[in-house]
Amino acid sequence: MEYVIVAFRSRSNTVKFNQILNRNNIPSEIINTPKEVGIGCGLSVKLSLNYLAVAKKAVKMVKLNSFAGVFLVKRVGGGVFIKSI
Repeated sequence: MEYVIVAFRSRSNTVKFNQILNRNNIPSEIINTPKEVGIGCGLSVKLSLNYLAVAKKAVKMVKLNSFAGVFLVKRVGGGVFIKSI
């Protein structure tokens, strides 16, 4: 299973970004940030890898000051592989 998370250092920015995506018909949800990421406010926006380019463009357009990064998350067996993208 692969997906993308967009992490912020502010919970309010996380919620705002998720709302922006949803208003633009981009399916996303707020999740607990995987501990392996090690940054942020504890919440991230999760979306399909198919929406990676759209998410990166949205981050640049809305300019939320607490943006922490975009990460690819792969769940393999019982483990988690996370890479900044």
